[in-house]
Amino acid sequence: MKNLDFQFTAGLGIATIDTRTERLAKGFTFLENASLGLSYKTTQKTALYIGSNIGHISNLDFKSPNSGYTFLGLELGISYILN
Repeated sequence: MKNLDFQFTAGLGIATIDTRTERLAKGFTFLENASLGLSYKTTQKTALYIGSNIGHISNLDFKSPNSGYTFLGLELGISYILN
């Protein structure tokens, strides 16, 4: 199908957490995430998206504790080209 495309995204970022938890120390954290899904073009300017994502938040062992959090999610979306 020429209207169906695979879509992959990956990201890396930094953030801060203001509350210490049993899994993560207060302070700077790093966020890594990736998504994989399908995009279906419905018109010249719109597309529907369904996919899943996985991510992890930790502090790269700068502070203890650093067990971090790992998550798995479902993504649904619609995109529209403005120009």
